[in-house]
Amino acid sequence: MKTNLVLLALFVSFVAFSYSGLFDRPTELLGGTELNGAGCVCHTVVRDTSVKVWIEGPDTLMVGQTGIYHMYLAGGPAQAGGYNVAGRFGTMVLTDSFSFWDYRSPNELTQAFPLVFPSTSDTIYWEFGYTASDSSSIDTLYSCGLSIVYDGIPDSLDRWNFGPKFPVTIIHGSIPVELVSFNATLKNDFIELNWITATETNNRGFEIQRSQKSIVKSQEWKSIGFIHGNGTTTETNHYSFRDENLGRGEYIYRLKQIDFDGSFTFSKEVEVYMPSPSGFTLHQNYPNPFNPTTSILYSLSSNQIVQLKVYDVLGNELATLVNEYQNAGNYKIEFNINQFNKNGLRPELKSGIYFYRLQVGDFNDTKKMVFLK
Repeated sequence: MKTNLVLLALFVSFVAFSYSGLFDRPTELLGGTELNGAGCVCHTVVRDTSVKVWIEGPDTLMVGQTGIYHMYLAGGPAQAGGYNVAGRFGTMVLTDSFSFWDYRSPNELTQAFPLVFPSTSDTIYWEFGYTASDSSSIDTLYSCGLSIVYDGIPDSLDRWNFGPKFPVTIIHGSIPVELVSFNATLKNDFIELNWITATETNNRGFEIQRSQKSIVKSQEWKSIGFIHGNGTTTETNHYSFRDENLGRGEYIYRLKQIDFDGSFTFSKEVEVYMPSPSGFTLHQNYPNPFNPTTSILYSLSSNQIVQLKVYDVLGNELATLVNEYQNAGNYKIEFNINQFNKNGLRPELKSGIYFYRLQVGDFNDTKKMVFLK
């Protein structure tokens, strides 16, 4: 432990010394990236392409928007590593306590403390932020990674390399959430909604709303779900939502697109007809095996008195999940072992095989389910 602390102190001291202005550099540029310098020349002036360096993160930002990025490093000695990242026009943002700005190069971040590789075959990364400015419609992020022999002495055994330049498109003004398509499709016993956006700006997400056609009632909209959006992006995005346990009828759907500031717009409306089930059907529970909750689905082709019960392998009745008159349609019942035991029924259900049975008039069906603790 004492040795590691000494090596760390030497490393930090050398980094500070290299930025002090006393170290002879082959260039007058400051920093380690191609934007501000000539690499990690305080270790070695030779660039080593076996060291792999790259940036991942959003490639499109609005003016003033901050994106979170990762700079990755692999290869070389891969005992410990450091990094430099810079942006030409925007502002670099610290997201950890280990990086710092050099006052002479404020648009570049430097990792002052070495990050240890778990093994020489692993990849490590650092997180940083970048805030887009209005100086240009395209900015560039620069990176430089240093893979070192962790002996606390910067020398020619250490290796570094530049990463590919990472372009960032800067959006001036605003782009609406452009909805390319929105449709509803009947899929067996559920309705699936799908929509596609070409661009999004400040998009918090989509509230899915449903109404049912009726000659008696006026049209009423009900919120049935919410799908998070992608903020601001110029990439195409695909969304979907499944509406289940619906009875017979004609359903109308629309999307309420909501911005982060609370403003919203509605999509066009789409309609789909859900027919009655063709018969009585008991579906296999899901998940199976389960712990602690599973779903049991069944379909009714007409209005009937329904019983759904759970039994053990000896045929003993353990629970009645449904015992009532129900209209034609599709139903989903949740069976929760914890709730079952909480009700004081004894003995508590243990791991093993159980059965659930649906009784509708002359129709009955039984299926097996497995509970695993």
